[in-house]
Amino acid sequence: MNHIMIDLEMNTIQRRISEDKRLSSELIEIGAVKMDENYEVTDKYQSYVSPQYGEMDVLITQLTGITDDMLEGAPCFQEALDAFARWIGEEPARFYSWSMADLRQFQNEAAFKGYTGEIIARMEKNWTDFQQEYSRLLGISRKIKLNEAVGAADYEFTGDQHTALADAVNTAEILRLSKDPKEFERVMKPVLDLFRPEKKEQTLLEMHPEFFAALLKNLPENQEES
Repeated sequence: MNHIMIDLEMNTIQRRISEDKRLSSELIEIGAVKMDENYEVTDKYQSYVSPQYGEMDVLITQLTGITDDMLEGAPCFQEALDAFARWIGEEPARFYSWSMADLRQFQNEAAFKGYTGEIIARMEKNWTDFQQEYSRLLGISRKIKLNEAVGAADYEFTGDQHTALADAVNTAEILRLSKDPKEFERVMKPVLDLFRPEKKEQTLLEMHPEFFAALLKNLPENQEES
């Protein structure tokens, strides 16, 4: 089975409404990393996607570096999804992203634009929220941002934040590390120290319950009552 780590970049648009469907953002970049059953990287994927509604939002350009010129001539949503599906291939695969936002983008935009490719249903059945899994590995309930997980780690990650391929590569590396508990503990120690609840100091009673249980059992009755 292959493991596909996905990261998307989206452009904010003025909300479009078609019947009962709403769309507030459009896909502008797909980044992905393909790993084998041993979580070793076998291939990488990057594609810009041409938005249908409006030009690039200034704030999104500042965040991602993606400009209207860079999107000129890029495939539309339907073409981009078909090409991405061909890259994924027919082999069984599990899909991952940092949170469920990327899957929801695929779902919402496909529904709004009438895309019926089988890749959407395939991803829905085999999707893992790695942000949630990462929090579970840390033993905490709060969700951590990807830049927090990457920035605090004792590891030299690659690329710029908020570019789809770089984020996919870095998240894939965290996924790979998570399969090696000892190495994960070493690399992620700064993150673990930041986000794991501090262990309260144990009392003597908590440290030696058997001793105090025996001591209480042997006390005279009047001493126990007092």
